[in-house]
Amino acid sequence: MKRWALLLLLSGCAHTGTGLPHRDVFVGTLPQDVVGTVWFDRAALNGNVVLVTFIATWCFPCLTDLATLDKLERDFGSKGFKQVLVGMDLDGRRMLEPFAEEYKLRYPVLVGDDRLRSGQTPFGPIRELPARVLFDRSGQVIAAYSGIVSPSELERKVREAVEAK
Repeated sequence: MKRWALLLLLSGCAHTGTGLPHRDVFVGTLPQDVVGTVWFDRAALNGNVVLVTFIATWCFPCLTDLATLDKLERDFGSKGFKQVLVGMDLDGRRMLEPFAEEYKLRYPVLVGDDRLRSGQTPFGPIRELPARVLFDRSGQVIAAYSGIVSPSELERKVREAVEAK
């Protein structure tokens, strides 16, 4: 495989470009439907550093991101870090439930609805997966990434946010 083709394959799923970041109100507009046995309480996010990651089960970069997300959970979960996945699969719960079970995800996986998939997010359309938005403890957007991001860069930003007082 030519190098550029491999880079294109690994650069992210869906389209290029993104509207991230845009507003700081996303956490209040998360979809209601939760996958798996993890109970989701929006109020539990208050006062925490929160990473919201848009994924799809068919997205190879999203799958490779799971190891990074698990490491973030292990390293920072007890220090006021929370994360939420938003599944953008067209088949919704039918695809996301076995996915969450197979990967033993320890954080909420929310089902993106037609409204989110059509681009009606506070950030505009999510055009590339995975897409991540990092919020500080006050709920303000402090970083946003679209497509592949270096695990060390993401960890650095989370560490800074968790350690900030």
